[in-house]
Order: sequence, then structure tokens, then C-alpha cells
Amino acid sequence: MVAAPGMPPEWNDVQTRAQQVDKLNPAGIQSVADQFTQASKDSADHSVALRNATAALDGGTWTGPAADAFFAYVRQIGDAGRRVNDHLDEVAREMSNLQTSLADIKGQVDTIRQQAQTDIDKANSDAVTQANAAEAKEREVSEGKEGATMPSPTSAEIMAANARTTSGIATGARDAIQGLLNGANDQINRVMGLVRKDVEGGYASVPPLGGKPKSSKSTGGLSGGGGGGGGGLGPSGGPPSTQPPGNVRQWIEEAIRILQAAGIPVTEADIDKIWTIIEKESGGDPNAINLWDSNADAGHPSKGLMQCIDSTFNAHKLPGHDDIYNPVDNIIAGVRYTFDRYGGFAGHPGLKSMASGGGYQGY
Repeated sequence: MVAAPGMPPEWNDVQTRAQQVDKLNPAGIQSVADQFTQASKDSADHSVALRNATAALDGGTWTGPAADAFFAYVRQIGDAGRRVNDHLDEVAREMSNLQTSLADIKGQVDTIRQQAQTDIDKANSDAVTQANAAEAKEREVSEGKEGATMPSPTSAEIMAANARTTSGIATGARDAIQGLLNGANDQINRVMGLVRKDVEGGYASVPPLGGKPKSSKSTGGLSGGGGGGGGGLGPSGGPPSTQPPGNVRQWIEEAIRILQAAGIPVTEADIDKIWTIIEKESGGDPNAINLWDSNADAGHPSKGLMQCIDSTFNAHKLPGHDDIYNPVDNIIAGVRYTFDRYGGFAGHPGLKSMASGGGYQGY
């Protein structure tokens, strides 16, 4: 009887590479992604806290060049914070994509390894069966049995050919797994490069108070056309000096209840979508006002949580919800505008871009 062959020498390479993937922990990567998401929200909360802490001064209590410089500085920190938030969101998004990709790679490697082992076991089994039959004929020849002839191939040739076959199977599996490992390493290095990347226009770009300020940009806010011209704050004026009670989630939940009563198809499942828009547009500050973009230059700056200009707010507010700086009223108008112009959150340019892996875009 021919002895059953074991695994080919190349199988150790297959196992070694597959074990590298066994150590991957996609769930752990998602946990890190969640931490980056939370860090972004915490950063937004800190930016809001800074604005809240200085809001009482920015209402005529303190005026003059020094006051103007200070409040410009606070706004610049807020702009830097939004850029940091965007970067943290990008890292979180890429981390989530990475864990999905690595989980898929882990599954592919396991499939390749199992299939190779199955193919090798079958090849070995078939070779032993064929070699045993050939060996029986060889034995007949050696015993001088009448009419016996040497088989072709011989048992030794069968086993030698099988060794080449199984080595080829193992080598193919090894190379396929190595290709997946290389792809995984490339993805990991790309994400880690993003993690280590300095944020352009982030906090490091903010000069000390009194230093030369840099120009800043915003997403542009929610603009539906119309409005005045030539500068100014628009018909609703500047923001109040105090902050309303509550927090962003409470304001969103209240706005959703009012919108539902008005027949707008929003649910609690949309809370995160609304919160993302708010975070990107205003950082969660109901008194936010954008005084540095084209809308502001035209005399109708975007205002409030969802950065509505006055004409757009007035066109989409609900009766009894007339205060653009009231967070609930602002959310109501912003959501109705989103549905009127884009058909819902799926068409919102910022959410749509982020869903496809891009950065946030103003609406």
C-alpha cells in the first residue's frame, strides 16, 4: 500500500500568511472609528461652549477695536474647529470602510485556505487510489504473473506528479493570500496616514490673539435666493446675547414632532442626519451667523443651527415658528427647505457627498 502523503512544503507558508489575517480584529477597528466620531461631536460641543461663554459679551457689553479683534478670534477658532471636526469625521468614515474591507479580506483568506486544503486532500486521496492500483500491477510483474505488464504511469510517477500538483495548489493559495495581505496593508497605511495628517486650517493655523488673522470660509449655509444687498445683518438682525435652554438633540426631537404634525415625513431615524447638518453648518450654535461669505456680502447672512438666510427661513417656516435664532424654528425651516429643494435627506448635497465617501457640502 502506498503511504498517504501529507501537506506539501509550501503549506507552511499558506498557514503563516493566513494566521496574520486571523489576528485582525475588525470589530476593534470599528470601535476606534466610533471613538473618532465621538471625538468630532465632543469637538463641536467644545466650540459651542466657547461661543456660549463669550456670547454675553458680544451684544454691546464690550465694544471697540479690541472687542472686534477678540470676537474675530473666537470665530476663527470656531472655523478651525469645524475643519478639525471634518477631519475627524473623515477618519471615522475611512476607519469604518477599513473594518468592512478587512472583514471581507479575512473571509476571502479563510475561503482560499479552506479550498486549498480541500483540493490538496482530494488530490492526495485520488493519487493514493491510483498509485495503489498501479502498485498492484507492479507487484504482479515482480511476481512473474502471466500477462502482467508494468503500469504507465507507475506508482512512483503518480505520487511524484501529485506532489507537483499539491505544491502548485499551495503556492497558488499562498500567492493569493499574499496579494490580499498587500492590499490590506496598503489600506491600513492609507488610513494611518490620514490619522497622522495635520489638519489644514485647523487649530494650529490660528495665530495667538493679536497675531495676523487668516481668511476663513464656511459651507455657505442654506440659501434659497432673495434677500437684501450691500452688507448688513438682514431683516432679522443679529443674534441674541443669550443661549436658549436645552441641547441639540432635544431641539431636533421637538422639531421632528412639530414637523410630523405638519405632515412632513420625518422620524426619529432622521435625528443623526439632522444633527450632522447642524454640526457641519453651525457646530451646534443656535446663534451662529456667517458674516464672511457671499451671502453676507449681499446683506443676507446665513443664521442659526441650520444656517438659513432670512428669505429662505421665511419661505419655509411654520406658523408660530417665526424666530430664525430659535433652534427649533430654524430646524423646522431647514428641514422643510431640504424636502422642498432636494426631496428629502437622501438628496441633501452634504449628506449625499458624505455617504459616497466625500466631504460635507453646503446646501
